[in-house]
Amino acid sequence: MKRTLLFGVGPLMLVIALAACKTNTLSPGPVDPEPGVAINIELTIFSDGWGNELDATVIPTEGSVVIDVYEEEPYSDPPAYYIYARADGYYSELYTCTRGNAIDVDLDAVPDLANTITGVIFTTQGFFADRYFANQAIHVTGPDDEEVTITTDDQGRYGLADVPTGTYTLAWTYDGEPFSFQVSNTSGTDYQDLSFAEPMQMAAPNLYLYPEVTTRIEVTLGFPQGGHVTESEPPYNDGWSVEVDPDGLIDHQHGYLFYETTVPQQASTDAGWLLEGADLDAELRSLLSRLGFAGLEIDDFIDFWLPRLHGSAWYAVYPQDAEALVTLDISPAPIRLRRVLLLIRPLDAPISMTAPPEPAPFPRDGYVALEWGVLIGI
Repeated sequence: MKRTLLFGVGPLMLVIALAACKTNTLSPGPVDPEPGVAINIELTIFSDGWGNELDATVIPTEGSVVIDVYEEEPYSDPPAYYIYARADGYYSELYTCTRGNAIDVDLDAVPDLANTITGVIFTTQGFFADRYFANQAIHVTGPDDEEVTITTDDQGRYGLADVPTGTYTLAWTYDGEPFSFQVSNTSGTDYQDLSFAEPMQMAAPNLYLYPEVTTRIEVTLGFPQGGHVTESEPPYNDGWSVEVDPDGLIDHQHGYLFYETTVPQQASTDAGWLLEGADLDAELRSLLSRLGFAGLEIDDFIDFWLPRLHGSAWYAVYPQDAEALVTLDISPAPIRLRRVLLLIRPLDAPISMTAPPEPAPFPRDGYVALEWGVLIGI
């Protein structure tokens, strides 16, 4: 399981600008780091590609450190890492490197100022290296509902100096999704790093409907953990109301309902199938057939995804819980519904994988519906 650490890096130059606000009493100043030499620096090393923690160590002081950590099945060749460095009283830093290379650890001291809050805002991904929330506008609401906008620097650092003691709400929007955190200050400098998971994309789900007779069908999507529709055909608006023929033709022109969404970062790699890239077309067709798809449903998947997946020697394919991310309300309801959501990861080399249970048969008699989609951005 990946353990997220909350860090920042680099010199701090904050741009502070007043936003439209209820009062003008909140006017924070910038927060700049100070020079210093950190001691007892904790390094935490993660796999860049799998996201799991590989090692942790403490170095006595700043300087060059060679990263040579064994990884049984690295995602890439050579193995790649991202490394956090942190020490008490210092801004933390994030580094990346490949096995056998060195990082130059050089931290900056957190200033000792009155009535100050500072830290770094950081974004995490499911498997790859975390990143700084750099050069982004942050909306701040103060303890008396005063409002101001601050901007992070290119290492994701934020700062509120010389502000009244109390609790502040920091809020922003990322990929259309809102995020907010509360930070508090005392009479001195309060250091707090913030971290949030980047939304992932549920890409190109195709929903195929096969009523027994031409039927007006209503379809709505739900987002139990948050998210929203980003693309759709025909337009989704607040839901679809479409006329569907027994052969699946929708409104006399569409073969399926297409949509894409942002959803919270959530993916499982507990079980999956390993496919050979050299014969990916045939391997995908075989897998989709076992999952219950047929004919144009498989052709549509191949036509859309094969060009996007071409080029790797191996692919790990992990089935996901679609219902946990996006719910489907279909009225009238089909007698059987098969939803398949896949996480597909290109690989440089084969890995050991636990095979999922063999998919249950999917009889296609009567009114049925099927959907496939792929998770990306993690």
